[in-house]
Amino acid sequence: MKEEIIMCTYSPFERADYQLNDVLTAEERAALSTGHRRSAALEQPDSLSLLLMPLQDIATRSGTSDRLIRIIILSVLAETHRTGKPCWQWPQEKWIYLLQQHESGRPLLAAFAFHLGPFSSPFSLPHQGAPSLYARAIFGQNIFSQELSRLTEALVSLGYKSQNQKNALSAILGVLMLMNKNPQLESFTIDLLWRAQNYHDRGIAKTAGRVSHALAAMGIIKNSVRMRNYKEWHEKPTQGIAADWVRWCRKWRHTSVLRPRSRENQYSFILRCGLWLAREYPDIHEPADWTMETCASFIAAVGRMKVGELSLGTEGGARQSARIGEPLLPNSRSGFVYAVRRFMIDYENWGWGRLKFSPARHLSTPGTPLFRQSVNPRVIDDPVWLKLIWASLNLRHEDLLSDIHYPLSMLQAMAVIWTHAGLRQNELMRLTAGCITLQADDIRREDGNIIPAGTLCYLSVPAGKTSKAFVKPISAVVKKYVDIWLSERPQEQAALTDERTGEKVRFLFQFRGKPVGRDVINRTVIPVLCARAGVPAQDSRGPITSHRGRASAVTALASVPQGMTLYELMQWSGHSTPQSTMHYIRIRPTQLAASFVKADRVAHMMSVLIDHDPEAVSLTGPATYYDLGDSFCTNPFWSSCPHRMACIGCDFNLPKESARGLLLESKASVKRYLEEVPLTADEQEIVVNDMEKLDYALKKQ
Repeated sequence: MKEEIIMCTYSPFERADYQLNDVLTAEERAALSTGHRRSAALEQPDSLSLLLMPLQDIATRSGTSDRLIRIIILSVLAETHRTGKPCWQWPQEKWIYLLQQHESGRPLLAAFAFHLGPFSSPFSLPHQGAPSLYARAIFGQNIFSQELSRLTEALVSLGYKSQNQKNALSAILGVLMLMNKNPQLESFTIDLLWRAQNYHDRGIAKTAGRVSHALAAMGIIKNSVRMRNYKEWHEKPTQGIAADWVRWCRKWRHTSVLRPRSRENQYSFILRCGLWLAREYPDIHEPADWTMETCASFIAAVGRMKVGELSLGTEGGARQSARIGEPLLPNSRSGFVYAVRRFMIDYENWGWGRLKFSPARHLSTPGTPLFRQSVNPRVIDDPVWLKLIWASLNLRHEDLLSDIHYPLSMLQAMAVIWTHAGLRQNELMRLTAGCITLQADDIRREDGNIIPAGTLCYLSVPAGKTSKAFVKPISAVVKKYVDIWLSERPQEQAALTDERTGEKVRFLFQFRGKPVGRDVINRTVIPVLCARAGVPAQDSRGPITSHRGRASAVTALASVPQGMTLYELMQWSGHSTPQSTMHYIRIRPTQLAASFVKADRVAHMMSVLIDHDPEAVSLTGPATYYDLGDSFCTNPFWSSCPHRMACIGCDFNLPKESARGLLLESKASVKRYLEEVPLTADEQEIVVNDMEKLDYALKKQ
């Protein structure tokens, strides 16, 4: 925050600073006896100084108008006269009665009750109003205004608009102060934010997350909090599953170090396996009870399984799929088998028990089409992809959809990286603020050409699903738009924790103190690009998604003439094996057709020998010999000969010396066939003709 902010000193109200007698004196009773005397006492409070001093001190700093202060204090004095007791001796019912009588003065009366009465918090009062008014009255107008200004300036520095920011924050700040019983921001904790998030007014409570961003930027708390009132994962029901199997499944989930989403998906699979066991093998309650026969039965059952057959649902109700009753897709079958196999391997590796089989061998995924889907990269159609690339470089303010609050420069930087860098969505979201550097030196290629400095830039990709952090070259145009966003990006944002690596980093796409939403590419960037490019949000292969853009970028680099090799694409994509890269490359039909034509011409080329000896020259020119393998064809019109299948008996056929043995062997075979096999007259004539052709061929050698 700005260092020049002048901090006011907060002095809490202390009851010990006042003489609070339990009974009224005779002088005080006389001064309270009539309305005229009570009014006069406000002007000359000597006779009621002990009663009035704490009330006036609370009222003075509350920010309440003088007129309303006078009305409320007179009503307190009147009630003091009727009860015969000072207000700090009143029971709860008396304060509630006064609150019912004075609606406009409730915040000030609540302040009296908070500091002098039995109420520890205004939330215990049956009549509540705006929390900000109660907080101002109880803790003081100055301290409330100061802390509200500090919060507002912190959020504005993070990228929030200053307009109406104080109005949006005042209510939640009042709630936090009252719950904390301390108005100073430095005393706020994450636990306090969570308690405020459960406040009954959801319109106010949802702002607690915004306050956490400001507190994190100010260094009061370590990280901002994602304030959402829901469980990240619904606990899955276990009805119909053996209790011991459920216990092992939960133990695996609590021990596994997989990413949360992967862990929950695999946990769902192994629980569903428990449903299958209860139906087919009710005596099996843990992995140690499995045998090789159980493994074979399980894989066979998965091969026949249909959607919804082993459904767990959730506590919120099972989600119904449109494919209920249809066969599982290959990816789902292989995922089911993989989850159980990993569960079994971990069970043994972690020392929980010994298995009677080898999980890697007896629970391996079958190589049949039921379990393995062929490589089918879902690249975006070329015309659509080219338009999306153009749109990413030419976004305008009027292209933004009405419900988008992210800055245009940030969305454009995201779009350009998506269309040019071929990153996974998770990698793109986790890029750091200094991830792109310009090519500083010239690069000399193998052919001697020079790539001038500044032609490209280098992108530092964070550790991903299949690779460690690495650096890849990309087009220099990406840095142009990233620099534009960095010039507008709010700088006073606290470093956040990268959930995958555990490091404190400043994310490139960090806005208002928090990383952007996980689905911003699919739900925000792609719709904006499609609208700008004038194309629908889906093409011939289905909806356009972030991962399809990655496949399109990799395919484009592999499809151009003299494109990148498979190994180079593997390095550029961050894959650990070339097999993974193959899932992202689709050979375009036009490219395949051109390659076929080129290969087809070569496949039909024939070796031709030309004899320039004058004795061999004929009317058609030099003698030509077409190489047929075991013989030569001397027909100059071989390419148009309609009898290529009957070359052995042709006058133009000239057997090679290497073919003599084959001819003799064929003649012996035909002769044996003629002697041993009973043939009709027509069949004998055919065989005899073959003998004659073989004799003729031998004589020509």
